[in-house]
Amino acid sequence: MHKKERAIHCVTFLGTPPFYFLASLPLLIFGFRLVLAYYLAVMATELVCAVIKLLTRTERPIPRKRLTLYDQYDASTFPSAHTARIASNATVVFLFFQGAWLAALGCMLVVLVAYSRVALQHHFVKDVVVGALVGIVISTLIYRSVFTA
Repeated sequence: MHKKERAIHCVTFLGTPPFYFLASLPLLIFGFRLVLAYYLAVMATELVCAVIKLLTRTERPIPRKRLTLYDQYDASTFPSAHTARIASNATVVFLFFQGAWLAALGCMLVVLVAYSRVALQHHFVKDVVVGALVGIVISTLIYRSVFTA
């Protein structure tokens, strides 16, 4: 594996559950409601992505087997759950802290993960765009419901 491909795989890691678990740990010092909003947002985002993937069953750029229900989910390209997850994480953090630099950092992370998914030929551009939108919309709704309740 070349250095560029290794770097792209590292960027893709930012859209995985182990990353968002690690990223949530420092949020604990800001209170339970923030962590609750963070996890509810990412779980709801994951659920919406899974339902869409199972309903649309859109082939990835490099097709995968579809033997089990998990295979059906994993083989479907639309929308990108990696991009949705990082967009969800970035949205909740931005909504809580409201910093311009956090918005810029969040956007950069979303773009990097989206690029990595397309570069690795796991997704098409429309998949990552819709994934980002799903993450942003779902997380905004969850965040508002947690902090206005």
